[in-house]
Amino acid sequence: MGGVDRLAARDVPRAVTDAFRFAGSPIGSEPLPGGHIHRNVLVTCTGGRYVLQRLNDRVFPDLDAVVSNVERVVAHLKAGGREGLELVETVGGGLSHRAADGSVWRAFRFLEGTVRRAIPAGPTDAFEAARAFADYLTALADLPDPPLTPTIVDFHDLHHRLALLEAVAASDPVGRGPGVRPDLDRGRRLGLQVVEALGPVGDGTPVRTVHNDAKLSNVRFDAGTGLATSVVDLDTTMAGYVQYDVGELVRTTTTHAAEDSRDGAGVDFDLELLEALSTGYFTPGPPLEPSEIDGLALAGPQMALENALRFLTDHLAGDLYFTVDRPAQNLDRCRTHLRLTELMLDSHAEVASCFARAARRTRAAGPRPRGERGLR
Repeated sequence: MGGVDRLAARDVPRAVTDAFRFAGSPIGSEPLPGGHIHRNVLVTCTGGRYVLQRLNDRVFPDLDAVVSNVERVVAHLKAGGREGLELVETVGGGLSHRAADGSVWRAFRFLEGTVRRAIPAGPTDAFEAARAFADYLTALADLPDPPLTPTIVDFHDLHHRLALLEAVAASDPVGRGPGVRPDLDRGRRLGLQVVEALGPVGDGTPVRTVHNDAKLSNVRFDAGTGLATSVVDLDTTMAGYVQYDVGELVRTTTTHAAEDSRDGAGVDFDLELLEALSTGYFTPGPPLEPSEIDGLALAGPQMALENALRFLTDHLAGDLYFTVDRPAQNLDRCRTHLRLTELMLDSHAEVASCFARAARRTRAAGPRPRGERGLR
């Protein structure tokens, strides 16, 4: 199987678990589902449960920067009174452990009583996820200098993604090119369309500290109430634009299709879910500039297309980046997102109106007290 291998619990060296200050003694472990990049294991100890991660140094070449950034963000969120991740120290007092084979590991306390969503169960999930990421943006607005270190260069640069796709398509290292020619043509066509519609990148738009991977599955929901409790997977938090986060939210919360759906006809773009998302993001909502609000109409297709290009590039390269569980899974992911991009572009006017309405409601209502929640 290509891609990042699933890490079986039995493959975690005892020296790694012994390196962290877990409460009590380990009594069991199991692979933790979800996530494309790092290898995750749920470790159960007599005093609690923990998420143990083997960090991916192919995706993140500067793991020291990743660890340092996350440490700063977690500490800042905690100082602001927000619920969230809690890093576990090593016995040496650090926040990561380098094993004898050179692999780097870190651990978090498992967020008990919470669940993740891969697909929204309804409008409340979209509302809550958007509200959580809006609060995350607000919380990091006063993160002290220095700026966070960029952990992935050109992460959301569509020109860069298109160039990478063309380079891999030209070399065709594993001979998959002939089977994806229609997908390549479709990606190129949509790429030109979206790039032209977006115009110059960052033209007058403020640079902020954003999550950069603000998808539904990176929110933890209270298992009882269904309310969003915290944002996770903070490794890509760095300078960027609001449209990156909102686009990822639109991409992952406005369709009922699985990310790797094999049925293109089943891919939908649900405007009711979009309405809930936009309401959640602007409740109470960060103080965005008019140029940022105007850019949200294209945020969804921008991020859907970017992911389609990344999935297709990885399929052609031999599944080196994203975890795959079956043949052609990255190609299915690509096709799902190409279709989603088309549907979003077809609904551009409705999307623009939706975000504009949500922003106007926030300005008219004024800020809501922190902690007041609900889908209105």
